[in-house]
Amino acid sequence: MQAILQAAQEIFAERGYHGTSIKEIARKAGVAAGTVYLYLRNKEALFTALVDEIYEMVLSKIAERRRGALDIRGKLQASMEAAIETLGNHRKLAKVILVQTASSNPAVTEQLADLLDRLAELVEADIKEAVETGQIPPLDTRIAATAFVGTFYNVVLTFLRKGYPADPKETIGPLVEYNLRGLGFTSLRD
Repeated sequence: MQAILQAAQEIFAERGYHGTSIKEIARKAGVAAGTVYLYLRNKEALFTALVDEIYEMVLSKIAERRRGALDIRGKLQASMEAAIETLGNHRKLAKVILVQTASSNPAVTEQLADLLDRLAELVEADIKEAVETGQIPPLDTRIAATAFVGTFYNVVLTFLRKGYPADPKETIGPLVEYNLRGLGFTSLRD
């Protein structure tokens, strides 16, 4: 199954959702097309499985980076850095998923909504802790977390759609500063 998902990742990234066939994926994976259908019923199911894998990769990279953070600001920064770097490393596939397919495929739309909700829950926990410890002024933590994730998501979409900036890592500094200031952190360098 992993060989099929790897092949699917490469083919979907090269040709997009509509330009990809199960036959091409099977050939790239070195299996018969029928073998793909043993695991997944159709191309949409294969794409959905691939989207799940990419989203779980983003979430696991975020969790990994957050473990090394020393404080709340560090956790929030690590989260944004990990997500941008992971999506940047899979730029073509991320564009297929987030730009070309997310709005036209109900299953992918639902997966994206779930991912954004999971990210907002993670950020909300950090914001609550920052409010409780007096690091930032009181605010509606759910709205703040949703705005934080929404800002991040829109920057990622701009990078994927327009290629600006050319290197996604260039977004990290300004995005981190903007989001942390928006939450009410006054000193960003401590």
